[in-house]
Amino acid sequence: MLTDEALEQIEELLVELRQHASEGVPIVVEGMDDVKALRRLEIEGHFRKVSVGNSLLNFVERISSSKEVIILTDFDRTGDELAEFIAKHLKRLGSEPITEFRDKLKLFVRREVKDIEGLAKFLQNQRARKKS
Repeated sequence: MLTDEALEQIEELLVELRQHASEGVPIVVEGMDDVKALRRLEIEGHFRKVSVGNSLLNFVERISSSKEVIILTDFDRTGDELAEFIAKHLKRLGSEPITEFRDKLKLFVRREVKDIEGLAKFLQNQRARKKS
């Protein structure tokens, strides 16, 4: 369970994330369920799903045309490895990876949520708990 302060900090983080997304900064996620979860959190934008079938390097090259890219992979080991790989290669290609949203969210929900798709439901439950 989150403290009221932690929930407020997450809400502020989501406002900032919405702002970046509305400015056209693409968001890298692992799958369609992640996109749906972010939309439930009222985050709209240009989502880029990691392509499992294609080369990860080709995927990074395609998204590197953006000046900045938000990386929001899952909070598990695979998500950590993906985020690290994507960030490293985006930097080498001259694009700025933004990992702060993922890093901060992971710190807040690390014991309770392992993936982006679970984030929306978790926050919905926390908001309901706060209201009651």
